[in-house]
Order: sequence, then C-alpha cells, then structure tokens
Amino acid sequence: MKIWIKYLAGVIIGLAFALAAPNQNATFAEVTAYLSELAVQFGRYSLFPALFFGFTVAVYELRESKALFRLGAVTSAVIIITSILAVVIGLMTVLIRNPSRIPIFVEGASEIGKIGIGESLRQLFPSSAFEAFVNGAFILPLCVFAGFAGAGCAVDKNASKAAITLFDSLARVSYAVMSFFVDIISIGLIALSVNWTMQYKAMLSSKVFTDFMLLLAFDFLFLAAIVYPALLRLVCGKINPYRVLYASLASVVAAFFSGDSNMTLPVLIRHSNESLGVRRRVSSVTMPMFSIFGRPGAALTVTVSFIVILKSYSSLGIAFSDMLWLIAVAVVLSFFLGRFPSGGAYVALATVCALYGRGFEAGYLILKPAAFFICSIACAIDALTAAMGTFAIAKRWDSVNHRDLRFFI
Repeated sequence: MKIWIKYLAGVIIGLAFALAAPNQNATFAEVTAYLSELAVQFGRYSLFPALFFGFTVAVYELRESKALFRLGAVTSAVIIITSILAVVIGLMTVLIRNPSRIPIFVEGASEIGKIGIGESLRQLFPSSAFEAFVNGAFILPLCVFAGFAGAGCAVDKNASKAAITLFDSLARVSYAVMSFFVDIISIGLIALSVNWTMQYKAMLSSKVFTDFMLLLAFDFLFLAAIVYPALLRLVCGKINPYRVLYASLASVVAAFFSGDSNMTLPVLIRHSNESLGVRRRVSSVTMPMFSIFGRPGAALTVTVSFIVILKSYSSLGIAFSDMLWLIAVAVVLSFFLGRFPSGGAYVALATVCALYGRGFEAGYLILKPAAFFICSIACAIDALTAAMGTFAIAKRWDSVNHRDLRFFI
C-alpha cells in the first residue's frame, strides 16, 4: 500500500474518533496531547543517524566532483526566491481579500520561544562536536559536523577510504531504519489528527477565525496547484509538475497534522529518493537545507497574520513603507527558524509584533487560538517547497532517475 494512502487512512480514523469523542473531557484532551507529542518524537527518532551519515557521504562525493559549493549556492538562491515569492503572494491575497476583523479580547500571555539569532549561531559550534547529536530539535549543528567530516575525508582519499566505506554502509543501514519509521508514522497520525481536530473545533467555536482560516488555505492551494507547478514547468521544461505534487502528498499530510519540520524531513527524503528518483548525493544536502532555512510557509503566514492583526486593531490600513518593511522582516526571520521545528511561524509572528512596536507588541495574542493552524499551513507549504525545490535542482543537475507513476511509494 502506498504511503500516502496509509497516512490518509490514519488521518481519517483520527478525524472520525475526534468527532465522536467528548469535547470537554480534560483527561481525554491531556491523553491526546501526550500521544500526539509521542507520535512526533517517534517520527523524529530515526532522523539524526540517517541525516549525519548521508550528509557526510554526500559532501564527500560532491567535493570530489567539485559541485558542493555550486549546489549550496543554487539551493540558497531557490530558498530566497521562494521565500520572497511566498511573502508577496501572501501580502497580495490578504490585501485583496480583506478578511474580517478579529475582535480584540484579553488573552493571557504564555511562555513563547525567542528566535535568538545569537543563540542559534552559538549552538553551531558547541564545546564538543558530539553535542550536535544531543539537541534533537536543531539539526544545523549536526549538518555542520557532517559537512566537516565529509570535507575532511575528501582531503586525503587514501587515508579516508575505509572511513567512507563505513559511512556509506551506515548511511544505507540508517536509511533502511528511517524507511521503517516513515511507514509506521501512519499509526501516529491517528493521534496527531485527533489532537489537531480538537484544536480545530475549539478554534471554530469562537466563530471569528473563519475568514482568516480560509485565506491561509487558499494561499496554500494557490501555491500548490498553480504557482509551484508553473515554476517547475518553467525551470525543468516539458515535464508534468503534478507528478511531483503527487509524490509530495504524504509529506504534506505529515507536515500539516504534525506542524513539525523534523518529523516531516524523513518522509521528504524517502519520497524524493524512491518516488521522484532524486539521487541521494543531491537530496541528502538540499533537503536539510530546505528544512533549516527554507521556511516560505512561515514567511507567508506571518505576513498574512500580521496584516490581519493590524486591521483588527485599526481601520487606517498599512502604509507602503510598512509593507516593504514587513516583506523584508518576514523573509529574514524565516531563515532563522531552524531551532524551531514546530511552532516557528508563531514565534516569528510574535517577533514581528515586537519589532513593529507602536502598541502592537502583544498583538499576536489575538491569534493564539489559531496558532496551531498557522503552523500547520506554514509547515505544509515548507514541505511542498522542499519537495519541488529539490526536484527542480536535481533535474537541472541531471541527477534524477525517472520513475513511473505506478512505482511511486
């Protein structure tokens, strides 16, 4: 059975269970939240070994062919372009659609993480390189360590021959283990969809977020069905871009209901290799880069959310200079969300409100009931961007082995 069908079955079972479950039972809500968190941790469990060994071998092979820096530069360019494009689309749709204002109510401030650019940079080089394996949320230090390991092996090929053979074997074993966990995530999606549905029902009960929710959903569908396929056709020539969209279904479902980029990354890596036929020397580098830095979904949702907050507080509108400021800040902040595999979009929104000031420092609180939905849409867009961006880069790199649709996993 194809993975996306397994995931969809898990979601349907979870939705049916959530609709039949009691709404106000606190114990049930606590158990569901616990099982949902457990499912996310289960999905992340196999990522680090596969990521480390695969990234090391990929860096070694790319350095050997003198393509490492070129691949990194192209991937960075794609991340920047898609982030700017997503923000502009989000800004245009929210200005055109002009969703209804959200009533301002008193909402208690809760502890929310800070982007902490300085802290992110500090964690890149911990006291010991092996500490990169300890932080299960921030994968960039692990990629840095793996990058140095791969580059070191490329310096003296004779001395590192045994090490590369071992790393390549461990990469294949780790990938096999990761593949097993990717299959089993379908069970965890039952708990994730139950927890998501309960939050969704609570959000709908207030009856003030409908326009906002529909606008974010429209932005996602517009990007998925029109913008990204058009860009893929433009970049890759005469291909069917909806094959890539089909191969991304399982990743988008996992991203939407978990809201977690680290849980989604194994699904993305497996589908890029086994469905789209992207060679691992490319996907092992581009996929982590997209997961860490490529957060156009967060940039888009932050832009839309902030405009909705401004319009909820005031009917004066937003000046053109403020629009340019918002575009720049939303794009830049999206590059520093690597420490937040989940909830990053809401953290970025709180940061934008704080930077804007003028009495809007706590404006993000009026969207607190919809924070989970903001992060779901953001993560789904990020997953779709990673899949399509990786395929486009690999296609231009001539690193794609064609797979018939019937062989997609």
